[in-house]
Amino acid sequence: MDFVQYKCPCCGAALQFSPETQKLSCKSCGNHYDLETIQQYEREEQSKGEQDLTWEYRQGAEGAKKTEDGRYICPSCGAEIEADEQTVSTVCPYCDNVVVIRAAAAGDLEPDVMIPFRVQGDQARQMLEKFCKGKHLLPKNFRDRSYLKNLKGCYVPYWLFDCKASADMSFNATRVRAWSDSDYDYVETSYYLVQRAGTMEFYHVPVDGSVEMDDDTTESIEPFNYSDLTEFRPEYLAGYETDRYDVDAKTAEVRAKERLYNSAEQVLRSTVQGYQSVSVKRRHLASQRGQVQYALLPVWLFETVYQDKKYQFAINGQTGKMVGELPVDKGAFWKYLCGFTAIGTALCSILGILLFGGVL
Repeated sequence: MDFVQYKCPCCGAALQFSPETQKLSCKSCGNHYDLETIQQYEREEQSKGEQDLTWEYRQGAEGAKKTEDGRYICPSCGAEIEADEQTVSTVCPYCDNVVVIRAAAAGDLEPDVMIPFRVQGDQARQMLEKFCKGKHLLPKNFRDRSYLKNLKGCYVPYWLFDCKASADMSFNATRVRAWSDSDYDYVETSYYLVQRAGTMEFYHVPVDGSVEMDDDTTESIEPFNYSDLTEFRPEYLAGYETDRYDVDAKTAEVRAKERLYNSAEQVLRSTVQGYQSVSVKRRHLASQRGQVQYALLPVWLFETVYQDKKYQFAINGQTGKMVGELPVDKGAFWKYLCGFTAIGTALCSILGILLFGGVL
């Protein structure tokens, strides 16, 4: 397992990728570096062969090995770090430096493309805080904002499906006509078989490649702006947690096909007009020139467990679109309900006095 960290050429502190400047930034000395500069700097420093400048890479070459309890050694402080086979980057809990696990993002596991973060951490925290503000039924730790420490920036693994498809579908449709005469009311229902066909092209249909991520959550924060897709660079991972996929492309095909079929059906069904009812009878989709890309997409993620139920909240790290479910404090719920009931009872009593003068 080979580790690498990106450090400031000026002060040696850990660098983090900044969504605002799209550069690697140093919180210690305030300098900013574009990716090409850091890459050129690393090449030049490695060529000098100085021990302190090649320590990170040599640590991995000498075998920053997995310990017996499934942890790895931080190349900055020497502490043990928990990391599984899916981890691509993580944060050392002792020195707060970002550790990129290069072997987990190499070879067949290296993403084809990625979208860097655009939404900064402070912005994401403000968005989540604003969303929770005024919701009095949240548990206490939400009301005192301690939940914000659980918000983390993650690159989520995705599979992007492209294809040109021939769609052929048929629909059952009805038209209803009603009339009356002096004796009876009549209703006539006519049944039709409507066929539609066409050729469509699909670009970057996303399916998340993480077991831990809920599909409803990841699909709800769509769409991503794929014009920001760029080639994979480990430097973009600095400052964020990253897992490699644990849902392979073949498994993801099932969901991709479902999404393709639903999209094709929506397009063709929109052309079936003038009927009282329309239902699908048959669907067929044949793809051509299908391609799949492995991508990392940015997500700000908040997860918590309350009363044995998992809650997940996500913010699109590129567009800022939010989605999620928040827990409800049942004690607070009954407290407010009883309060409103008491107020309602008092109002009814006052109303009764006003209307009936207090006489039974």
